[in-house]
Amino acid sequence: MLILLALVAGLGQQARAQTGSGVEWLRVRAAGFTLATNDAVSDGAMQIALSLASDQTPPPFCQSAVKQSTLPALLGPDPKIPYFTVRFAMPIPPENATSNVAALAGIDPMVFTHNHSPGFTILPNGDALAVYFSTPPGESESAKTTSFVQARLRYGAEEWDLPELFYKTESYNDQSGLLWNDNGTIRFFGGGRGLSDRVPFKMAVSTDNGATWTLSLPQLDQPANDFTAQPVTSAFRGEGPGARASSRRASGEAASALTGRQDGGAPGNAIYFAMDGEKATSFLWRSTDGGIHWHDMGGRTGGRHSAIVPLDDRGDLLAIGGKNSSVNGWSPESRSTNWGANWSTSVASAFPPLGSGQRPSLIRLADGNLFFVSDAFLNKAGRVPPDGWNYGNGSFVAISTNHGASWHVKPLPVQLPNHARGTNGTLGYVTARQAPNGVIHLLTTETQPCLHYELNEAWIFSDAGDMAPETSGGTIKKFSEKYPNGKLRATWSARITPHGRYLLNGEETDFYANGAKQHEVTYASGRKTGEEIFWSPDGKKLWSWSHDLKNNRSVWTQYWPNGQKRIQSAWDTKPKARDLDRSFFGLVADGSVQEWGEDGQLKHVGNFVNGSLESWLKYIDTREHGF
Repeated sequence: MLILLALVAGLGQQARAQTGSGVEWLRVRAAGFTLATNDAVSDGAMQIALSLASDQTPPPFCQSAVKQSTLPALLGPDPKIPYFTVRFAMPIPPENATSNVAALAGIDPMVFTHNHSPGFTILPNGDALAVYFSTPPGESESAKTTSFVQARLRYGAEEWDLPELFYKTESYNDQSGLLWNDNGTIRFFGGGRGLSDRVPFKMAVSTDNGATWTLSLPQLDQPANDFTAQPVTSAFRGEGPGARASSRRASGEAASALTGRQDGGAPGNAIYFAMDGEKATSFLWRSTDGGIHWHDMGGRTGGRHSAIVPLDDRGDLLAIGGKNSSVNGWSPESRSTNWGANWSTSVASAFPPLGSGQRPSLIRLADGNLFFVSDAFLNKAGRVPPDGWNYGNGSFVAISTNHGASWHVKPLPVQLPNHARGTNGTLGYVTARQAPNGVIHLLTTETQPCLHYELNEAWIFSDAGDMAPETSGGTIKKFSEKYPNGKLRATWSARITPHGRYLLNGEETDFYANGAKQHEVTYASGRKTGEEIFWSPDGKKLWSWSHDLKNNRSVWTQYWPNGQKRIQSAWDTKPKARDLDRSFFGLVADGSVQEWGEDGQLKHVGNFVNGSLESWLKYIDTREHGF
């Protein structure tokens, strides 16, 4: 069988998986994507032709106005001074709503209510990018109606962009993403149930900070087996077979370079990433040709969703945790000495076990330390941590300076419970990444809503708790960048606070490559203020915001192609969490909402209260009825 990817852009396309005449199409709805040459897999039984839509829509805002400069990303809080902040990562709605009311407020209708198991990374330009799989209300996570959705936090901003479609595999399940900054190349691995043992995952690669992507299928050396099509959090570079560290030293390369890389991996020629095996196991895929051909390393850890890091450049790996397994009441830990070809028998780790709705994350920091983040309380089972755990029943971070032999543990001071279970703090399916400036980022799920933490090692080793990060003083610095054709891409300015924090401040204007305006906004210490406008390449206004910073209120207006208003909604931009009496930067629909037809006639009026739709009525012009 030959399975090919057909890229279908625009939500209006009626794309479906098709079979017949020895053909099966795997069609993907997206914008700003192209296909790689490795866009097909075959077992010899079927053949198909590949087609690309010729009417691709402009990329969504998450893929627009994307800066390419990397030097600002190196600016950040003084690493010697404790730094901690946390914000909403997703708006309400759609988070955990019982129906698709978010679309009434203007959210992309392909963004559903259960947004989970995200890929997450910090891009070379400093932006944070998340790709969740999104499930409609009432549907299972394995349903064919799921999609991958994306959200971006612009570096120096306090508020995430609203989520939008990343891609949708028509008539197939999209589930569980992994994002990885591979030394400037962004790699996405996307899972999905029920497709083929020849396609346990799909891949997308970006070399421009997520503005555009190239989509492909893996070329496996044999059909996948003993797997669940769910990539997890870990990806790294390492040696391939026959290229041990000794041969690298003989060729003049550095013997060790386990510093300075976001993933902490050895600078080898092979790519490794983690996926779930069957039941409570995980394993590694390996590619030695830049992500085209792939090989299952063969070994299996003792936990589902295991977090894996390389300890050196010789193939020594550490795997911690997962869910639905334990050793003497503790989360399992295992080690490999051959890049995951074999794993040791699991032993008890230093951390409590996990269950449904929970996933740990483990990364190597730029200074060589290991960073681990997880939960202590088994939410679904309602079980407290084992005896000997002294760090509470909520969520925590931990650092090891000796390859995991011992850990310094610290509970997080701001925690939300699972949105549907219990009162203990959880991070859900958490992902940890380190930015170019050294700041550690955490993205959570399963709370109301998802949260995004920023912290540094100085904070972890200090007694500091929740704190207000620096937002004033310092200097204002101007920036600009150009396209390769010499035309201006963007102009902006940022505040560099006395302790080094980088916050967008002042007017920013982004341009298309033809010189037309793309986006215009004004910031005040990382927060948007005044008018904001996003234009299409042909100069049509797509949407605008009116930001009232003093009152923490914003109004979002979207437009029809003819310039008429389409949807207008009101938002609280410094809301309190439902389950914690604390304010966060974020977006919660709150206030009136209106919908107009393309003819300019008002069609519906409604009202949101703290993220919940309280009313939605068809508008009747009483004058037309003689009232």
